Amino acid sequence: MSGFGILLHKEWREAVRSAKLIWLPAVFLLLGIIQPLTAKFMPDILASAGNLPEGTVIQIPVPTPGEVMAQTLSQFGTMGLLAVCLAFMGTIAGEKRNGTADWILVKPVSPLAYVTSKWVMLCLIIAFSFGLGFGGAWYYTNLLIGIPISGDVLFSAFLYYIWLVFIGTITIASSALLRSPAAAAFVAFAGAIALQLVRGLFENELSWLPSGLDAAAMSRLTTGISPSWLGAAIVTGICIPALLWVAAKGAGIRKKG
Repeated sequence: MSGFGILLHKEWREAVRSAKLIWLPAVFLLLGIIQPLTAKFMPDILASAGNLPEGTVIQIPVPTPGEVMAQTLSQFGTMGLLAVCLAFMGTIAGEKRNGTADWILVKPVSPLAYVTSKWVMLCLIIAFSFGLGFGGAWYYTNLLIGIPISGDVLFSAFLYYIWLVFIGTITIASSALLRSPAAAAFVAFAGAIALQLVRGLFENELSWLPSGLDAAAMSRLTTGISPSWLGAAIVTGICIPALLWVAAKGAGIRKKG
């Protein structure tokens, strides 16, 4: 892949310049620490909200540590996924619009190296952001609720990280095929929601969908069991290179044009 190292360095400088390395980890960290704080102090928050009859007693059972960590992943499944799609929606589409893609692809650089450098940087940024957010949730859950099972937390983190990378890869592929960054973000986010809904409706028949990783991660934290994750992991492992190939083809078409 000609020029991969140079392109990866460019992506790093772009991530620093756009502050993507700051705001995306901040979003995951905020989402991560909110869930254990909410789980611990929700009864106090409701009691202090007012407008309740005198003598009202609010009893909300405190969730288990594993349930709090699973609820954190649920938060990542909406706001976290949206943040990932927004962060990488202009990865290629934005460079097409401002002419940077044309400037790069007329040089002796393969489209695959161009796309792969962006994907590697995506994996690194998601790993840092998700690790910070999930680590923050783990720390505060330990502090306020109890100690979750470390093996379950680490295994769930691994499965969910692959799921996030898969959605980020869809964003890159959409960005290569569409000229509008907003359209690329919409396709990726809507695709993620659709996969989660279909997986939920046909839990037994379609457990092999990539969204099965999301479900298996949360199930491992709440029940200690992560059913059917292997099939979902294999399908995801096949889909990610295929999406990168599609993205490279999209970039290659642009190069020829």
